[in-house]
Amino acid sequence: MLNILIFDENKLIMIQRVQTLFLIGVILLGVLFSFVPVLGFTAYEATYVMSAYKVVLSKDVTSVVSGNMGVGVLEGVIMIVTLIVIFLYKNRQLQMKLLKLNILLITLQVVALMMYVDVAKAAIGPNENDVLVGFEIGCFIPVLSLLLTYLAIRFIKKDDKLVRAADRLR
Repeated sequence: MLNILIFDENKLIMIQRVQTLFLIGVILLGVLFSFVPVLGFTAYEATYVMSAYKVVLSKDVTSVVSGNMGVGVLEGVIMIVTLIVIFLYKNRQLQMKLLKLNILLITLQVVALMMYVDVAKAAIGPNENDVLVGFEIGCFIPVLSLLLTYLAIRFIKKDDKLVRAADRLR
């Protein structure tokens, strides 16, 4: 069994469940999402980069072409819900419900990302067909977060089934 000790305000928290590592992975991916480029745009020999919060000209980072705060805010909410789920380890049913909410939030984040692509293309050039969109590393982070959240739910269900079987034997 995996034992990792974390010290927090004179309390000792023992992480013995693999789903906690998956949830920590979701939080780390969320932090990474705030700093890496999500999409790249090329139009009229100019290159633009979309991050979690804005679209900027890649040569001049101070010139904001379009804002997309919704994607970044959703990522913050996802990280907060995930952090709450980690500390609710005694209530597996509530953990599963909150992680299903997290899956919904990640799906909304992907939809918002697609919506902001259209907004950014319209802000970059008058003809949206002349704007080429390229995937960057940050585009795959919501998909990885979705996968890790799903795996965490599966392992929580497995633990819940094991606990219920042990309770039946008593």
